[in-house]
Amino acid sequence: MKSRMMASKYQVGALALFLLMLFMSSCVPLPTDPRWASVTLIDDGQEIMFAFHDKVALVDPVDGSLIELRDSEGRVRVDSESGNALTWQVQVQANPATVFYHQPIPLDDNTMLLPSFSRRFYEVDVDAARVLNPEGRLIEADTTTSHIVANVLATDDTLYVPLSEGDVTAINRDDYSVRWKFDTEFGVWAEPLLVEGVLYVTSLDHFLYALDADNGDLLWKVDLGGAIASAPVYADGYLYVGSFGRKLFKVADDGTIAAEYEAQNWIWGSPAVVDGMLYIGDSSGWVHALDISGSGMQMVWARQVAERAIRATPLITDDKLIVASRDHRAYWLSRDDGTEIFRRELVGEVLADMVVVEPSETVNIPEAYVLISTMSNEEALVAFTLESGERRWAYRH
Repeated sequence: MKSRMMASKYQVGALALFLLMLFMSSCVPLPTDPRWASVTLIDDGQEIMFAFHDKVALVDPVDGSLIELRDSEGRVRVDSESGNALTWQVQVQANPATVFYHQPIPLDDNTMLLPSFSRRFYEVDVDAARVLNPEGRLIEADTTTSHIVANVLATDDTLYVPLSEGDVTAINRDDYSVRWKFDTEFGVWAEPLLVEGVLYVTSLDHFLYALDADNGDLLWKVDLGGAIASAPVYADGYLYVGSFGRKLFKVADDGTIAAEYEAQNWIWGSPAVVDGMLYIGDSSGWVHALDISGSGMQMVWARQVAERAIRATPLITDDKLIVASRDHRAYWLSRDDGTEIFRRELVGEVLADMVVVEPSETVNIPEAYVLISTMSNEEALVAFTLESGERRWAYRH
């Protein structure tokens, strides 16, 4: 036990050092300026909800412009002093700055909930882009140092809140009261996963936990030999999750490790699983393709693609694989063998997951776009065509 505790402390210390180097390299202070974003499509893909640093904005997928605010009759609202059109942005005036980089949570047709880094929940009038509770609702925690660095999982009646210094807390949606709290030895840096009443939680303490979602009781836990900072992916009765111990694990829903695969370096992001294949990047810029049909995992190919870490979950098309890296590049690869088809340059490092927006009757774009967020304000969000990688627009935050 003592040796495992020492290993855990070393692993978390290494993680802290890694993150410190990451943030220092992007010229931002700790800890309120984490510089990775959340990109969410809302209204059937008509608008992009973009949470980055101290602002949340609605972006038009057609050209990357801010969505204009309109009145009940559909007319554009204008600023009474400047006469300029008002656009959809939310910012909470506070010192230090209130930081948002989590997915919004819909409350009703015109209200959303924005979780903040500082554990406060802000209710927003969507039509007016106005914060209804400027002080926010502070959720309970044992210390004032706990923060939210991953998405909150929302169900019809419960918010499952991961806390960066440890624990996951279940909050009642109607009054924000605590339903239950489950203690972890170290922080929870990934969104919990809910499957048929079981809540799966990963932690920097090396454990994957399975909890009863109703009461927080521990069903089982399994030690994966390294800090875990990514959400598990569930497919066909198995959980797939990587660790900072350089391994990817296939875990049965009873907690049994069915198979494991050793990568070149730490695995921070979640894998992409499609058609019996799994794709994952690691912190040395390698991409791994595994056949996961049956109870095991078999490497199909592994290739160093990028010069620096790949955190974002890969995107899959029919015949291509897209990955983005801290080396300021996005890569289009062949799914067959991982060979590079082409690459695209970006101003900043990429940590956030990518999103695809599809053309439709209400989204007037000629073809599907892939949205890539960087850690730079200059190119906070960039749209490329999914198939050919043509740059369509860049949004400056």
